[in-house]
Amino acid sequence: MSEHIETILDYNPTEQEWKRFGGRDFIMKYLDIYLQSHSDNHNYHLGLLFSMRGNKAKANAYFSKIEDREMLQTLVEDF
Repeated sequence: MSEHIETILDYNPTEQEWKRFGGRDFIMKYLDIYLQSHSDNHNYHLGLLFSMRGNKAKANAYFSKIEDREMLQTLVEDF
C-alpha cells in the first residue's frame, strides 16, 4: 500500500481557489501529472492555498518544507 501524499485536494478547495490555480482544467492536470511530481510542488501549492485562506502560519509551515529555495522565490513572485 502506498503512502498518502498530502495535497490541496485534502482541503477541499473552493471554486474561487480553483480559479486562482488556473480553473477546473488544473484539476485534471493535477491528478494526472502533479501527484507524481516532487514534494516541493505539493508543499508550494499547499502553502499558496493556506495563504489564500489567510492562514499565514500554516502557509509558512508548508513553504518552509520546500527544499529548493530558489524555486520557491521564483514561484511566489509569479503567483
